[in-house]
Amino acid sequence: MATDALHERLLSIVNALPDAYEDRPWGSVHCKVAGKIFVSWGRHDDGAMGLGFKTDKVLQGMLVASDPRFEIAAYVGKHGWVDMKLDASPDWREVEHFILDSYRMIAPRRLVKALDARKAGAPTAPAAAPKSAWPKTDAKKKPAAKVATKPAAKVAKKPAAKVAKKPAAKPKGRVGAGG
Repeated sequence: MATDALHERLLSIVNALPDAYEDRPWGSVHCKVAGKIFVSWGRHDDGAMGLGFKTDKVLQGMLVASDPRFEIAAYVGKHGWVDMKLDASPDWREVEHFILDSYRMIAPRRLVKALDARKAGAPTAPAAAPKSAWPKTDAKKKPAAKVATKPAAKVAKKPAAKVAKKPAAKPKGRVGAGG
């Protein structure tokens, strides 16, 4: 099987990102982080490589309006996704920029921080323990001081007339049905 130089270069960009991986759920390449797609690519019928990525809506509009390589992606365009047609020798800095921005929009914060730490040359912190998918069973309770009722001083300030107007408690059970 022949190797695809564009595919290999795109995959090398993705593989440099924390926890990013390649998947092929529908036949074309979809790269994911934390189970969510952040970039995809595949060959069109004419042989050209198409790249799909997420961006913000403002940039999406500007790209589509100003450059014929870009179009709003089918199905997911309403969420800011763009399709970009790559030529035989694309500007790899531009392509990497779009992939990184899309990754930053999709990846969990801890992975974006890990990416930033790598770029800054700082040693990476050990990966955080994965969060459980199960809900927590022991909800945090408020301290006793926060649960307490109104202070006695506030209750004492109510006029006696308002306190006296409260109706008496209704008796429980049936009344008057001699039983």
